Amino acid sequence: MTKELFRKEAIRHRTRALFGDVVLAAPLSTWIITGLLLVIAVGLVAFGVLATIEIDGVRIPFWQWALTQ
Repeated sequence: MTKELFRKEAIRHRTRALFGDVVLAAPLSTWIITGLLLVIAVGLVAFGVLATIEIDGVRIPFWQWALTQ
């Protein structure tokens, strides 16, 4: 006589609960810091691509000058 101790529905429900619920939430401060870091990174890339410097009367892109240093 092999009768199961628990109903199949109860076992299935408990099995899903073992893994827990996935909650994709972070504190507001984390989102603010992430946003600020992203803005800084985009600003640095834009500066490197768009900025020019003048050396001995010749204007060259900042990224080109930075790669030669």
